[in-house]
Amino acid sequence: MGKEISAPSLFQLGYYWDAKIFLTSVKLDIYTALSEGAKSADEVSVSIKTDPAFTQRLLSALVVIGVITCDGQRYLNTPVVAEFLVKTSPFYMGELMLLQDAEWDAWGNLEDIIRSGHPKVIGNLFMNRPDLAELTLNVLHRMAQRVAPSLAEKINLSAYRSFLDVGGGAGTFSMAFCKRYPNLSSILFDLPQTLPMTQKNIEKEKMQDRITLYGGDFNKDSFPNKFDVVFLSDILHYQTNAQNQSLFHKLYEATNPIGTIIVKDMFLGDDTAPGWNAIFSMHMMVYSQNGQCFKGSEITTWLEKAGFKEIREIERNTVLVAKK
Repeated sequence: MGKEISAPSLFQLGYYWDAKIFLTSVKLDIYTALSEGAKSADEVSVSIKTDPAFTQRLLSALVVIGVITCDGQRYLNTPVVAEFLVKTSPFYMGELMLLQDAEWDAWGNLEDIIRSGHPKVIGNLFMNRPDLAELTLNVLHRMAQRVAPSLAEKINLSAYRSFLDVGGGAGTFSMAFCKRYPNLSSILFDLPQTLPMTQKNIEKEKMQDRITLYGGDFNKDSFPNKFDVVFLSDILHYQTNAQNQSLFHKLYEATNPIGTIIVKDMFLGDDTAPGWNAIFSMHMMVYSQNGQCFKGSEITTWLEKAGFKEIREIERNTVLVAKK
């Protein structure tokens, strides 16, 4: 079941004002301007090069939304904003908001998409918008940095040596698993256009000797070897049912005997409690040609049909592990 909703919150759902005000504030980088302490509207306006009177209105609205505070005539970041939306913070996540702002026009097509049953996007983001593709990789990298080390702790790979990271993107999970397991080495397989950013991340962490990059299309091209561990993260929700079933058969062949596959994605729960991922599935409808979220039971079926056994859910509606 979904969450209960009151009459006031029902009508609030119709207002996208708050969202656009907030996204605009991130784009203007107001929170970095406020990072050194409380400032007046005029001081913020000078810092971000905007109109003083309109900046005053924007700051007042942000106080009402709750992301900043006001003491008299001076404005200050809230602690959570200071942590995640100030560019100098090690936990900066502003790229995620910038990406959501870039999606603004695409969401305007939602009614037409639902009426017609046809997505407006051909292909996917990484093919069509290289500028947004790099922004997306940055976002996914920052988000994965918060979860990858704990996932590497949960899944014991100490007995394994070779690791295939399918569609490994920024390389965050390869780096986390290789750091946790010194005997592990990774082949990261992804589209050639994503690999320059991956290379920068790997060089920054000085892991070139543990992680090798391999360019290709995992739906069309062969994998370079067989591996003890096959890992794929956030791949399935970009593809069709048939593509995913075919991919699992291919991954089974790429897995060594008694090897392991780790599947991380955004799974739907059962029909009565699909979870927030049902909303993310709408995002995929708007922003990709084939994307959607699948039930965990569907993914389990694909794994079984491919030949994998001993399937376990490690994190609810997020991570499955199976054996060859």
